[in-house]
Amino acid sequence: MTITPKKPVKILIVNDSQVLTAVIRATVETHANYKVVATALNGIEAISQVKRHLPDLVLMDIHMPKMNGVEATHQIIRNCPKTRILITSATITRNMRHIFEALHHGATDYVRSPCLPFAPGTHVTEQQLLQAGKALLHKIHAVLGISDKKLLKQNRPQPPSTQPAPQSAKSKQDKPLSLLAIGCSTGGPTTVVRVLKNLRHPFPTPIIICLHLDAEFTQGFVSWLSDQTHFPCSIARHQERLENGRIYIAPGGKHNLGVGPGLQFLISAPEPKQYFFPNINHLFSSIAKNVSGKSCGVVLTGMGDDGASGLKEMLQTGAIALAQDEQSAIIDAMPRAARLATNQEQGYPPEHLATKINSHL
Repeated sequence: MTITPKKPVKILIVNDSQVLTAVIRATVETHANYKVVATALNGIEAISQVKRHLPDLVLMDIHMPKMNGVEATHQIIRNCPKTRILITSATITRNMRHIFEALHHGATDYVRSPCLPFAPGTHVTEQQLLQAGKALLHKIHAVLGISDKKLLKQNRPQPPSTQPAPQSAKSKQDKPLSLLAIGCSTGGPTTVVRVLKNLRHPFPTPIIICLHLDAEFTQGFVSWLSDQTHFPCSIARHQERLENGRIYIAPGGKHNLGVGPGLQFLISAPEPKQYFFPNINHLFSSIAKNVSGKSCGVVLTGMGDDGASGLKEMLQTGAIALAQDEQSAIIDAMPRAARLATNQEQGYPPEHLATKINSHL
């Protein structure tokens, strides 16, 4: 029997630093099936190389001469909507607004460029490359796992929803919504914007968003989200009391955000062996235990199963439990796990999730 070799993954690196390009290339090519087919020094060259090589993945820097990564992403996705673009920047903190703009234009995710703490000319082993590039290689694997169909749907302009979401029967005894909590991961920033833009404005309850995020990314996400949705938006603080109409973002990094008695935030250390940070299950579970009014939990796109068990706890205490549908989620693992945990056969696209939330106000 003849075994057909696996087709190499074609990768384009776009970066104006030759040193970083070399480090990224060496890191990527530790994987036997990843092949760097071309490099580019700026966005204009990137557009030309995409047309020439039709890469499976573009590793895109942000600040470059002639054309930056945001505009290059916009043009590449507009002309080649199946292109997977992973923003790869050495200066993540000061670039966060630009990075979220690139996500808005069709980039799938972002990651810090790998850094090798060695003097130029030092011999670097493959093991050292793998260690330095662990986050990059993990993100590449995740982005390559997204189907062409999902990319096309994600990158197609989203018209306003014209069909109402299916509504559940309501009785006069139904309590109005007291709190909205949303959990998401990969693909989450742009998806959560689609939900928030379709919510009533001003919104009559607090909104909490728990996105798997590093600490240095949080303020940039807050600023970008505020610009996109026009809701007042801030990072949740320990013992802060929640206010209606405001969006609170769980602080990024290795800690948990919960809601305590009296609707105040409690920030705590993570559980041993906890994998996801900040943790959606922890947030949802605290709401189930401590929020007496009728709350709503929503799980959007992301890898893994964070949020599933917490959403089940919320449902068991009378909360509304919702999840995104498989067709609209860029990565369906998290919402699928949430639907299974709460015995829901149906998920909803972001605009319909907003319609269902509004109906409970």
